[in-house]
Amino acid sequence: MNLDFVRKIDIARDLAGVPFIISSAYRTEQYNLLIGGVLTSSHINGLAVDIYCVDASERFKILKALLTVGFNRIGIYPSHIHVDDDSSKMLYVLW
Repeated sequence: MNLDFVRKIDIARDLAGVPFIISSAYRTEQYNLLIGGVLTSSHINGLAVDIYCVDASERFKILKALLTVGFNRIGIYPSHIHVDDDSSKMLYVLW
């Protein structure tokens, strides 16, 4: 994992005031392919995590904290939030 990325995630966790349960972080290329990840996944470069969300309230707290610390690539899914800090990809996107 990229150390600057991990530090930024840790600051967001403190701001959110809820545990960040990481369901996916660094992936090898082989594992990423095995689970159906895209070839250009930021997980492969240690620049992405998926944070499990228990409910809508927790999801809001996590999202607000991620935005506050400056993350600008965020995906919201029913069970988790994907966040990455991959500057080689389009910035300021939410999906």
